[in-house]
Amino acid sequence: MAAHSEHAAGGETDRPSRTKRIERRQRDIFESVEELADDPANEQVQLLADVLREMHTELCRLEARNRQLNSRLSKLEAVNGLSGDEIDLSDTSATDHRDKKVMKALVADGRERVTIDDLRELYRGHTDIRSAETLKDRIKTLTATDHFELVNRGLRTTTWRFTGLES
Repeated sequence: MAAHSEHAAGGETDRPSRTKRIERRQRDIFESVEELADDPANEQVQLLADVLREMHTELCRLEARNRQLNSRLSKLEAVNGLSGDEIDLSDTSATDHRDKKVMKALVADGRERVTIDDLRELYRGHTDIRSAETLKDRIKTLTATDHFELVNRGLRTTTWRFTGLES
C-alpha cells in the first residue's frame, strides 16, 4: 500500500503532474507501437501499427487542444468570477454588459495598454459581437469613456491605456 501513496512526508505529492503522466503514457504507447511495427508478423500487424500511429498522432493533437481549451476556460472563469468591484463602472450610461465583460477581461489579464486589435479580440472572445461595424462602434464608445486614455494614435493602430484599474 505504501507504494501507492499519493502523499509524501509533509503532505507533498509524490505523483507527477497530470500532464507529465499523460505524456509518459503516450510515449509508452508510441514506443510499443514502434516495437510492433519494427518486426511485424504479417501484413495485418503492419496495418494495425500504421493505424495505431495515426491514432497516437491524433491523441497528441487532441491533448494539446484540450490544454488550450482548459487555459481559455480558466481565463473565462476568472473574468466571469470577478465581482466588478475591481473597476469603477459608475458612468454606466455608455457601458453595456458586453463592454463590462471586455473590461473584466482586461483586469483578469492584467493589461494596461491595449490596441484596436486587442479590443477586437477581447470583444470576439468574451461577447456575442461578430459584426465588424458593431465592433468598430463598441470600441469607439468604450475608448471614449473615462476608463481609457489615448496613448498613441498611429497610421495603422491606436493604443490606449486602460485606467479602469485605478481607484
